[in-house]
Amino acid sequence: MKHLSDDDIAQELEKLVNAFQPTSMQKEKVRRLVFHPPNPKKRFRINSLLPSIVSLIVLLWVGIGLYVNIGGSDTTNVTASWDGMLLEQSSLTSPTRYVLEFKGASLTIKDDFLGSSFISNKVDREAYLRGYKIKEPLLIPGTYENYTMTQNGSTYTLKVEGETGFTYNLVKKGPRILVGEDGVEYSTRIYLDTLEDITDDITPERLEIAPQNEHTFLIEWGSDAMDRGDHDFYTQEHGKLVVSTDFDELQRGQAVYYHMPSSVIAKNPAVPEMYIGRVVGLPGETVEIKGGQVYIDGKKLDTFYGKATMHGLGEEEYFNMVSSKVIVNEQATREYFNMNMAAVTVEENTVFILVDQWWRGSDSREYGPLPIGEIEGIITGTAE
Repeated sequence: MKHLSDDDIAQELEKLVNAFQPTSMQKEKVRRLVFHPPNPKKRFRINSLLPSIVSLIVLLWVGIGLYVNIGGSDTTNVTASWDGMLLEQSSLTSPTRYVLEFKGASLTIKDDFLGSSFISNKVDREAYLRGYKIKEPLLIPGTYENYTMTQNGSTYTLKVEGETGFTYNLVKKGPRILVGEDGVEYSTRIYLDTLEDITDDITPERLEIAPQNEHTFLIEWGSDAMDRGDHDFYTQEHGKLVVSTDFDELQRGQAVYYHMPSSVIAKNPAVPEMYIGRVVGLPGETVEIKGGQVYIDGKKLDTFYGKATMHGLGEEEYFNMVSSKVIVNEQATREYFNMNMAAVTVEENTVFILVDQWWRGSDSREYGPLPIGEIEGIITGTAE
């Protein structure tokens, strides 16, 4: 073993001290820990947030209230449009069969079901009502004056003034379906909210002379199914018709030349194999006739070909202009002008066809939507 002198031991101790001497960076870190201790972690306490949460809820309720009373209040007076409206109870959930008739400034409520059996002392009223979901409907039969009808979204509010006045809310559940606030369901004979009528400013009411080219051919037509009072489409009156095969997509209002479905000819061999009709319903649409008026997807088809006519005349025009001696059966004629047809959905690659004079021709009312492939061309006018 090497013997170390005092100087040697002192040198070795100095080396040992230097090895454990902290660096300047370590010294600075210690100084910060001593003189600038870190902030303690804050504990989350729900109580500290309660005032903020309450304030937020209050602001939300105020905002909703302002929207409902100001921004969301889009109430419109629609009383005038309800003149002539008839509501008939369609649900069987109450001991009533209400009929509401709006006429002028008066409202008449009738109950076509309330009879002697209901009010008889021999009948156990509670047992009688047990079978109905709605035991006490709100409306009371009678005639009421000075009513108003307002609309806010899908809700209609009926308000009757006077001593016997009342307020009754109806919610629209379909184009012709309303449900009262007591749960009673009603149906109407005409569509609600038909302000957005479908119009046609392109289709001419009378045929004009049309040019001919390599995509056209001529046909003769002798039926009055398309007669609008001027023997429209009638070859002997206006000449041959020009049919164009140059079309990509059919448009509403176009008169088309097509193959009549064999099912129609089988029933009536006198019907021509090739026929003319007008495109009324397009693929994807729903067509319905109510009271002699065509509706497309619930919207009124406000066109010259959108309603029942005779020689181009509507019901009132017809009875005013035609002598009663000529009219064989007035009731049947009026029923024609007010005919109904259940809603029909027009499938893809088909169209709904109507002749202009419904009582004199065959169309989609009989054979349904027509496949587009059966159409040979569109009538563009008459030949020169």
